[in-house]
Amino acid sequence: MVRVGDRVAVRDRPWRVEAAKDLGGGKTLLTLLPVRGDGLSRLDVVTPPERVVALPSEELRFDPAEISPVAPWLRAHQALALTAIEDGALSGARFGRVTLEAYQIAPVLRILAQPKARLLIADDVGLGKTIEAGLSLLELMSRRRADRVLIVVPPGLIVQWQEEMLDRFGLKFIVIENAAGLAREQTELPAGVSPWDLPQVRIITSMDYLKKDEVRRRALARPWDVVIVDEAHALAESGSPQNPYRTRRTRLGEDLRDRSRGLLLLTATPHNGYSHSFRSLIELVEPTAATLTGLRAHKRIERAMIRRMKRQIVRPDPQDGWIPAFPKRTVTPIPVKVSAREAELFRLISAYCSRTASEARGEEDEELISFAMQIIKKRAISSRLALVRTLENRLRALKREEEREEKPERAELRDYQAGLPLSDQQAERISRRILRSAIPKDERRRKAEVRKITEIQRLLTKLPPADPKVVALIAHLRAVLAEDPSAKVIVFTEYLDTLEAVRSALEEAGPPLAAAHVELRGGLTMRQRQQRQQRFEAPDVRVLLATDAASEGLNLQRACHRLVHFELPWNPNRLEQRNGRIDRYGQAHPTDIRYLYYPDSPEDDVLARLVKKIEEMAEARVSTPDVLGVALGLDLERRLVQVDPGDPAAAGRLLRDFEDRTSEFVGEVQPLLLPLRDPRDEIRRGQQALTQAVPLLGDDLELEQFLLDVLGPTAVRQSGEEGVFRIEVPRAFRGPGVAERYERATVRRSIAARTRPTEVEYLTPLHPLVQAIAAEARRRFIQVYPDDRGLPPRRLAARRIPASERAGILFTFYGTIRGREGVIEEAILPVRVDLNGAVTGDLETDTRILRDRSRPGEVPATSLAAYGERFDNLLRAARAEAARRLAARTEQIRTGRRDLAERLRVDAEAYRADRLRELEEEQIRARGLIKDTGQVLLRIAEEPARYSIDARRAAVEAHLKARLEEIEAFAQVDEPEPPQPVGALFLVPEGQ
Repeated sequence: MVRVGDRVAVRDRPWRVEAAKDLGGGKTLLTLLPVRGDGLSRLDVVTPPERVVALPSEELRFDPAEISPVAPWLRAHQALALTAIEDGALSGARFGRVTLEAYQIAPVLRILAQPKARLLIADDVGLGKTIEAGLSLLELMSRRRADRVLIVVPPGLIVQWQEEMLDRFGLKFIVIENAAGLAREQTELPAGVSPWDLPQVRIITSMDYLKKDEVRRRALARPWDVVIVDEAHALAESGSPQNPYRTRRTRLGEDLRDRSRGLLLLTATPHNGYSHSFRSLIELVEPTAATLTGLRAHKRIERAMIRRMKRQIVRPDPQDGWIPAFPKRTVTPIPVKVSAREAELFRLISAYCSRTASEARGEEDEELISFAMQIIKKRAISSRLALVRTLENRLRALKREEEREEKPERAELRDYQAGLPLSDQQAERISRRILRSAIPKDERRRKAEVRKITEIQRLLTKLPPADPKVVALIAHLRAVLAEDPSAKVIVFTEYLDTLEAVRSALEEAGPPLAAAHVELRGGLTMRQRQQRQQRFEAPDVRVLLATDAASEGLNLQRACHRLVHFELPWNPNRLEQRNGRIDRYGQAHPTDIRYLYYPDSPEDDVLARLVKKIEEMAEARVSTPDVLGVALGLDLERRLVQVDPGDPAAAGRLLRDFEDRTSEFVGEVQPLLLPLRDPRDEIRRGQQALTQAVPLLGDDLELEQFLLDVLGPTAVRQSGEEGVFRIEVPRAFRGPGVAERYERATVRRSIAARTRPTEVEYLTPLHPLVQAIAAEARRRFIQVYPDDRGLPPRRLAARRIPASERAGILFTFYGTIRGREGVIEEAILPVRVDLNGAVTGDLETDTRILRDRSRPGEVPATSLAAYGERFDNLLRAARAEAARRLAARTEQIRTGRRDLAERLRVDAEAYRADRLRELEEEQIRARGLIKDTGQVLLRIAEEPARYSIDARRAAVEAHLKARLEEIEAFAQVDEPEPPQPVGALFLVPEGQ
């Protein structure tokens, strides 16, 4: 018979009966309250049919029949400690399947030091942002703040992220890459249930799929605990300062911010040279950090963003203290010499494109025609085949030999203009539509274009059939293989036509190049991409031909350290993205990067000179991605179209502008992004976590021994494999995510880091098996459930201690500290008292007793009569001490949070003043009263209300209000509930 005040188990949770009403017919209506404020609300149930199980009292009492052997009692407490949350200390981040290095945990530490888990991780290409995001996710999971996780990536990165999350962190994600992927996952669920809405779910999806309005609304209907976005610069505002605009990706970013509790943005290129674009990215993480002027601007940016370059990361060297952790890279040009007639071809194309674009200036289709001329110029310096086909497409459209294409949609043009990731098929389709739709209305101009293209085509027929750049590439590859027959080389190109030309040349080249290459381009399935990447790693393959669309997610640093750019991309960021395929974490060799270019092409010559300057600046300790962003901010593609052989000074002006903008950037913006300190200075100041590539943790042999003790004979060491076991999981621990057996399992990080999950299972405190063991201990000691026979759990134990020590009892208590966001910290609090009730130790010494696994001497229950007589009084004394310790810890956390909250409030108020001052200066510039510095936002055609000064002032106030509410919630630390008794260990001196 259940009575008011009883503890009961309903739906596998403990409750306390608040009211019981007899409904007649043997049925009872129970009103239940959750036990110990676990976040659940009141529950009404009718029993039967609801199954209600009476639970034993939570209170400890002395009963010789409930005394347990010491070893399992200690193991149960160790299990409870494994899954406890400690404020300010790393929990889950320790358990990635990686050789954890100091600099990799810096993002985690930054996240834990702020009210919300929001951060822009802007580390250099290849530094390991995926690993850093995974470690952050593990940490949030261990704190029970990551039940619903959404990873948003460009389409080509889906497989990489799925594999990395599984291989590195043991986390399984479902993939919803498009509508077909959603339908596939939907079939696994009951009717009417969407995978987007599950209370515990981890999903990877495509940025391009999620940006669709209907998909975005459905996927974000329920808030996410954590959202991770890779290549997050795609979410920033686009356009120039004079004409900023939001793309569908920008709107997606704002919705992800508003519908997530934690947000991690990953990009190596946070700044494209335009302040409004960078600010919009910072605003996604923390709007009140998004000021670029003022005394505290740097601190605000540093709080919202963490950024390190590869050159900053150092590792110890016995001879020289600290040396760079990443191998040096060399970037070497391969100039392609051409005949006078071929040089004339470049001059004809350059003049035709620049003058055609110039004649369209001021007209309705100016932008579209400029794009068309960019396409022709780019393909001309890529390959002969790409040029021929492009001119044929343009000529047919000009002669109206086929129906004129519809113009690309504005959203497509914006993505194309912004250099956002596009598939090969998308890029080809948009290029073709631009070439065929950007046709002048003036017949005279159309005829002039036809004459110029015909003249170029006639010259092409007079040239030798061999493509000079293809010939130069084959010669380079032969030279590399002559020096090192086992060498592997990646060749990148932007165009499928060029890829076709290179492929044909390799097939005709004979050994060792014929039949020794593999091709990676867009349009392949996930499985095909994996198969071709694995094929490249085979010993008989020498060359990988790849397009930019296929390069997303390629991690080839372990297979290759040589790369060739077949052409220089006009988007500078693409160059660094290509380099990052081999110049990244895990590369053991100096990287050899080459690029082919035509000195006789005005455009190619400018690009080559820009690349040289960028590499020189990198040597001078200026961030390469930042400089690339400045180059992009010069509107480089439009200005390269305007380069005309008839105006030789144009190229010089472009290069001078680049140098001027770079100098301005380094002086004004670079300090906001990356303090230019020597990493060794940071080490001397104790900031090791930011810059050291030093392994932090070894193998957890204590956890290994714990599991062996718990699993007993069901865990068998594999013959000849130290640290690897075969585990037949006991039935008591088989739960969600736990297999019946593990053929090969390890607790050792050193083994897990060099093997795959399919080879060896990695057991950490976050693993389902370890969680199941901890859950069983929790049920026994904290929830106080009966055992399999319906008997109360045995929460008492006794052990021998040295005769010189005082007799006493070590009581253990469960203490929880909560705040507005939930549990801040929970811990097992041990308190030792002697038989007079005096506290005989402090938290450190009492914890040491609890962790003492030395061989204990068992004590018969008959020897504990004196302890039993005083048990209740001793329990009261220990409970009072536990409450005091819990209160002291609560106040310590509260004080720390209040201090941080006060600093954050000052920062937030300073943000308002600084941002309003920035807006006032922008308004003055917009009126033409002071010189435009390139950071002003002028009137724009789209969304004028959003970009008006009044609207942005109102946004400042809204951001400030939201921030202050967030800070207030963070500072709130509740008074702790009385600590709950967990167990008691009788300490009996030898000889008694």
